[in-house]
Amino acid sequence: MLRSHNVLTKDPRAIVDGYTRQCSVLVTTRDLAMMAATLANRGTNPLSGEQVVPEPVVRQVLSVMFSCGMYDAAGDWATQVGIPAKSGVAGGLIGALPGQIGIATFSPRLDGHGNSVRGVSLFERFSSDMGLHVMEVPAAARAVVRSHHVVGSGPTALRVLQLQGGIGFAGAERVVQEAMDISPSEVRVALDLTRVYSIDDVARRVLLEVARRLTLNGHEVYLVDPESIMPDPDPGDGGRVTLVDNVDHADLHAAIVGGGRGG
Repeated sequence: MLRSHNVLTKDPRAIVDGYTRQCSVLVTTRDLAMMAATLANRGTNPLSGEQVVPEPVVRQVLSVMFSCGMYDAAGDWATQVGIPAKSGVAGGLIGALPGQIGIATFSPRLDGHGNSVRGVSLFERFSSDMGLHVMEVPAAARAVVRSHHVVGSGPTALRVLQLQGGIGFAGAERVVQEAMDISPSEVRVALDLTRVYSIDDVARRVLLEVARRLTLNGHEVYLVDPESIMPDPDPGDGGRVTLVDNVDHADLHAAIVGGGRGG
C-alpha cells in the first residue's frame, strides 16, 4: 500500500527485511544507555572517544525523537518530560539530552500508547527531580563569568574576567556586557580561559572582537589560555592580545614591559 502511494520508492520487501532485522538486534539496557549517551555526546562514544555518528545526523535523530519518538504521546512527552526519547514496544526506552545525559530503561509492561509504564514514570522523575527538561536550562550566560576581579593595584593593576564551562553565543554575549563595564583607567585586562573546556566558533569570534575593541580603546589585553582552547587567537584589524599561561605570567610580562619603558 505504501509503495502504491509512492511513500516507499524502493522494493518494499527489502525495506521490510531491513526494518525487521534492525528490530531483532539483541541489546542490553547498558547497550541502550551507551547509544543514548553517544547521541547526547554529539555522536561520540563517551568510553572509546570514537565519533560513530556524524553531528548533523545526531541533530536530525534527536529532532525526530523529540517530535515523534514516543508515538501518540509525543506531544505530552515534549511538554511534561522534555527529553528527546525513543520508545520500543519491547519495553525499552532511551532518552538523550544534548551535552548532559543519556538514559535507558527497560520494563516490558506498556501503556495505551505502547510506551513502557515504568520507563515513562522514571523519565518523569528524572525530568522533575533533576531539572532535565530541555527547556529548563541553567542561566548559562551568567554562569560563564566565574569572577570579575582586580589583581594588584596602581598602574600595573590587572582586571581579570575569569570564564568557565562551555561558551556559546549567550555566554559570549555576557562577556561583552562585562567588558563594557571596564573603566578606561583600568589599562590591563585579562580574559582567563583556564576553566573553559570549549568555545564554539561564534563565541570565539565574539570574544576576539571584545579583545580587539579593548585594544583599540587603549587597553593591554592578555589571553590566559594554558590549554589552547581558543584556536587562532588573532583579533585582527588593529587588535592585539598577549598569550600567557596564567595570570601571574601576565603580571610578569607587565613588569618586564614596565622595566623596559623605565630604562
